[in-house]
Formats: sequence, C-alpha cells, structure tokens
Amino acid sequence: MIEQQLVKRFDQLRSLYKDLYACLKEERRYIPQANVDELQAVVQKIEDTVLTIENERSDLLSLLSKYTGNKKPTLDRDVLIRFISPVYQYDFLEMYDEIDHLIHEIKRYGKENRFLIEDCLSFLDETMRGVLGAKDTNPTYDKEMKVRKIKSNNLLLSKEV
Repeated sequence: MIEQQLVKRFDQLRSLYKDLYACLKEERRYIPQANVDELQAVVQKIEDTVLTIENERSDLLSLLSKYTGNKKPTLDRDVLIRFISPVYQYDFLEMYDEIDHLIHEIKRYGKENRFLIEDCLSFLDETMRGVLGAKDTNPTYDKEMKVRKIKSNNLLLSKEV
C-alpha cells in the first residue's frame, strides 16, 4: 500500500517539477523583451507551482511519518527504497533520479534568470540616470579638496538634444 502511494506521489512531484521548469524557461523568454505583463503572469504561475510543490512534499512527509512512525521522515532515496518492492524499485529510482535532475536544473535556471533580471534592472537604472541627469554618487574633488560643481547633464531638458 505505501509503495503505491509513494510512486503516485513522486509521479505527481515529477509532473509539478516539470511544470516549474517549463515556467522558468518561459520566464527566460520574456526577460530580454522586458514584457512586464507576461513576466508577471509567469511569475504568478511559478509562485503557484512552488506552493503546490511545498504542499505535495508536506503531504508526502506526513504520509511517511504515519507509515514509519518517525516524526521527522526523510525523502532520502536510500531510505525510501526500503518501502518499494523489488519489482518497482528500478522505475522508482529512475523517477527519483529524474526529479533530482529537474531540481538541479530548476536551481540553475532560477539563478540565471535572477542574474538576467538584475542585469536588466541595472541597465535600466543606468539609462534612466543618463537621461534624467542624475548626479554622480561619488563626488569629484578639486585640488583644494572641495567638491567640484557638477554640471547637470539632464538630456530631457537640454537644448542639444
């Protein structure tokens, strides 16, 4: 009985992790385009999927806790394999390894996407500073160690533009 539930729950987890991976790939597509509406929708899907994964993992741990009597069960592969009959062990291990691979890919994609977003925001910030003529955060000093007057370079208000 427990092995059927384990296999079923891990299959659900695999499906959820695949969905999350697909969402991160979709997010990657919209980041360079700065398509805020699409990005917002994708981020909402990511948040919903992560919440569903957390709930599924929590339910799985509760199931293991009830079945094993262990108050802090683990999802360690070597521990879980004990609950699977030899007939299903190969398929379970294959599914477990696929989930493990998906988790690593999700982490990698998440880090790369965060980097791209931060890079885009930095670029936008620099562009806005140039256009609006924001003053330098590091003032320049003259020979007498006094702050040199910095000429505003507001391109929006400049006659040269």
